[in-house]
Amino acid sequence: MALLSRRLWMVVALVALAGPALALPFGLLRATQAAHPGARTAQSAAKTASGGEASEAAKCVNLGVAYMNQGRFELAQKLFEQALAADPHYALARLNLGLSLLSQQKLEAARAALEEAAAKLPSDRHASYNLGLVYKDLNETDKAIAAFRHVSEIAPDEPDSFYFIGVLLTQEQKFDEAISAFQHAIALNPFHASAEFGIARAFQRKGDTNSAREHLARFQKITQNHLGSPMGAGYGDQGRFSLGVCALRGPRRAARDSRPFCRALHSRADSAFGRPSHCRGT
Repeated sequence: MALLSRRLWMVVALVALAGPALALPFGLLRATQAAHPGARTAQSAAKTASGGEASEAAKCVNLGVAYMNQGRFELAQKLFEQALAADPHYALARLNLGLSLLSQQKLEAARAALEEAAAKLPSDRHASYNLGLVYKDLNETDKAIAAFRHVSEIAPDEPDSFYFIGVLLTQEQKFDEAISAFQHAIALNPFHASAEFGIARAFQRKGDTNSAREHLARFQKITQNHLGSPMGAGYGDQGRFSLGVCALRGPRRAARDSRPFCRALHSRADSAFGRPSHCRGT
């Protein structure tokens, strides 16, 4: 009896912790608030659609982000497009659509989606950050720098935007400004491998070989001891703001909390939860 009682209490505790995730079909949460800093703007725009349409759109967004995390970008794109068909003003869907297009290197389409998302969500870090990545890949350096500077104003404690500012200023041969940006990134994250490599390169091009060697040695120490990893060019490898953003139900929470939740909830989008009938991805 004691063992049975203990198991019953464990079940009760699990249900209490899972909350609505167990109560809803497929474990997907209906979104009344988007889980990122632009949530209020997105929710305000979503009010133009009926509650049912908004819920359907949010479910497609969550499933689309799940597919993004699996590297299935074309399918994710279709789901975000379906979300926008249900609610054309859903800014979170527009943002994630831009990320899916960027991940496929459909740069002009990604630019259009992310420019619209950034206009609707001017205080959102993800929108401006990924718009900066698009501008960078399109070699529109001034626009990219402006986008990353905007992110650094919204999120001054995040090093990645300062890193990209440094990279772009190095390309423009503005080495002192680039070094300052890299130093800011390193101050925020002493194990930012890419910032150490970037500042070494900036010092080298400036002609300061001693400083370049010093920072290159730090880069090698960080990477060899697995204290940090250099940035890549793929989805999610260009900083935490380069990941898709889920729509969550309940109290608004920071995007850094939504991503692990989203990955855990949808990491096996098809096999674990099935596919909602309203999201007709292939």
